[in-house]
Amino acid sequence: MRDHSFMDEQLKRRNYQADDQGTFERDLVFVIMPFRGGDMTDVYSAIKDECQKLGLAPKRVDENAGSGLVIGEITDLIEQAEFIICDLTHERPNVYYELGYAHGVGNEALDILLIAKAGTTLHFDIAPFRVEYYNSTEHLRSILSSKLKTMMRETRR
Repeated sequence: MRDHSFMDEQLKRRNYQADDQGTFERDLVFVIMPFRGGDMTDVYSAIKDECQKLGLAPKRVDENAGSGLVIGEITDLIEQAEFIICDLTHERPNVYYELGYAHGVGNEALDILLIAKAGTTLHFDIAPFRVEYYNSTEHLRSILSSKLKTMMRETRR
């Protein structure tokens, strides 16, 4: 979490501080994605595998035990994660909400990887952002490996 927002960075506002590293749990990757949908189980398996190959610890809120307040757990993980992977497939409102929260608490462009299955329609607010479209699980694995390595290298200088 940082003292400036994603839009401060994007629009080069006065609040943006390039040297602000923020506070986060190193190697924690919060995964924002739809839970349902036949292909989403394979997608999450690919994300977990590729993160673990790089020494990263992927976490999805439905993996938490107990009857905690889910929205509180989501916001905590968004604020704590070093990186966020957000799958925009199936255009789920909760996914858009969580991405908006991630931007609002100061995650920067290199902290967030946006992905979506090819053919996904993005809503107006999200359409201008760089999204990596995947055609298959293997294609997704390739994207994740490449992009996560770059994110780690660029943010950990």
